[in-house]
Amino acid sequence: MSEEILFDVASGWGTITLNRPDQLNALTLNMVQRMARQLSAWRDDDAVKAVIIRAVPGRAFCAGGDIRALYEMRQAEDIDGCMEFFGAEYLNNWRVAQFPKPFVALIDGAVMGGGVGISMHGDFRVATENALFAMPECGIGLYPDVGATYMLPHLEGAIGMWLGLTGTRLAAADMVRLGLATHTVQAEGIGALLKSLEEIEWGEDNHSAVKRALDMWHVTPPGETPALDHLTNINEAFSLDSSDEILRALDTMRDDNWAAEQRAAIERACPLSIRVTHRAMKKGERMDMTEALQMEYAVTRRFVEDGVFIEGVRAQIIDKDRNPQWPHASIKEVGRGAVDAMFRDAPDPINLTWNDGAEQSA
Repeated sequence: MSEEILFDVASGWGTITLNRPDQLNALTLNMVQRMARQLSAWRDDDAVKAVIIRAVPGRAFCAGGDIRALYEMRQAEDIDGCMEFFGAEYLNNWRVAQFPKPFVALIDGAVMGGGVGISMHGDFRVATENALFAMPECGIGLYPDVGATYMLPHLEGAIGMWLGLTGTRLAAADMVRLGLATHTVQAEGIGALLKSLEEIEWGEDNHSAVKRALDMWHVTPPGETPALDHLTNINEAFSLDSSDEILRALDTMRDDNWAAEQRAAIERACPLSIRVTHRAMKKGERMDMTEALQMEYAVTRRFVEDGVFIEGVRAQIIDKDRNPQWPHASIKEVGRGAVDAMFRDAPDPINLTWNDGAEQSA
């Protein structure tokens, strides 16, 4: 059986390769634990000047975490096992964000959920014309995690709130224009790009050296930019102080078709997830990455314990009946108390550190 994740060092580059193409490179516990340990080792390895993460060719860079495995653990009442995965995943996200050397994500295909956490927090995000970004967690009874409660609120205007509540998919053109991607390159040019990176002469300012090499291959991506085309409406509606206000604003917009699509996307999602996402994004505006991940670990535990997340996975992924039985029939039924309960502190906050001996929950 082939390795799920591969590591290599050559020409000053530490290379991480995701190697589960038939599973859309969905992240397993083994993968996130090994990547976190490798980043810790490479941080102090003078032979490694920079890191690149990529995937074997296929439809996805990484479409998220292995939620089937999480479903099976929760069905077996193994909440601790589920939280071991999320804790390891969030530690990995933190290490990507804090990595002191240039970190490049080469995104050729779908990047969603957990894939966002191992790519978007790095210095450079290089998207091909095949890239597709989304955070669709509200549709499976969760919310945008993996550090997204920090990342999304810091995008332009209300773009982050819009992406989080609707799960909208963005192609490469919008990704680069909104700052989710720093560069775009044609997929057929990946080989030449990698060769340029291998030929970098390392010195005192390696971040600038990597940027110059990437700039040489950057191309303006073709395609429509639906996010930018609707930026005024996005900012008008999704900057509001509650999900109720957002829905009311969408009802009064002149662009009826677009507004109706956004409302429908929100109403298809888990009502509790919508409320929690809105609050988490607002809180994330005032947090750093470490604080956001600690908040996420607590909130995720509630979704796992209450079974909301698992019901979403059952309906969308396991049984595929598309008929989840959420604890609330509509967003209006989700009161403040229900949302407050989701933000209770976790009994076991994670240790976000470079010390591999302290990876487990405290």
